[in-house]
Amino acid sequence: MPLPFPSIRELLAGFSEAESGRFHALCIERRFPRDVEVFRQGDPPDGVCIVKKGLVKIVSISEKGAEQILHILRPGDVFGELILIGAPRPFTAVALTDAAVSILPLAKLQDLIATSPAFSRNYLRLLSMRLYELEQVFPALVQAWPHHRLAKELLHLAEDLGDETPMGTRVTLRLTHELLSNLIGSSRETVTLLIHKFEEIGLVRREGRDLFLNRERLAEYLGLEGEKS
Repeated sequence: MPLPFPSIRELLAGFSEAESGRFHALCIERRFPRDVEVFRQGDPPDGVCIVKKGLVKIVSISEKGAEQILHILRPGDVFGELILIGAPRPFTAVALTDAAVSILPLAKLQDLIATSPAFSRNYLRLLSMRLYELEQVFPALVQAWPHHRLAKELLHLAEDLGDETPMGTRVTLRLTHELLSNLIGSSRETVTLLIHKFEEIGLVRREGRDLFLNRERLAEYLGLEGEKS
């Protein structure tokens, strides 16, 4: 189940084109090849990041080095915004594809908050919404069975990264069983068994390396599972 992340559209709500331009002029653009870290868990917070091109995955790394993918971010998504408290980065951000990221340095962020009431309101609203949504999501995430988490994640990916085709919604990102297991916090073997089950009941369909998702059936499945729990 994905964690909520704000978008640049929400952060700049109510801004004129000129004001938006000034904001972007304060940012530094950096490019990251696939699998290169944008920042690492434990790094000092130095700026707010916005995905400009490509995809970025947010990863939590355990003490033993095991990865848990928390979210896959698209262009326009904002991350690393919890920097005002001065705590080290709580997760690692990695380019899932070749990516471009705009970074608003901490000093520039502090200046904007001090001088722009509209920006301050938007920033506070985003942080409040993030906290509220996390409080809503976390209990459901803890209580959900793996098949429920996988169905919900597939539906989210279909809505977020899907292309509609006659065979169903094809996710533009290659969905390996390892990637899906990291996303839902389960073993790869469990995901393999569940994907086979989902194929049998018509939720997904495989063609070569592509996975096509039936969004309507996935939504119905989640509704039925919700009634049982």
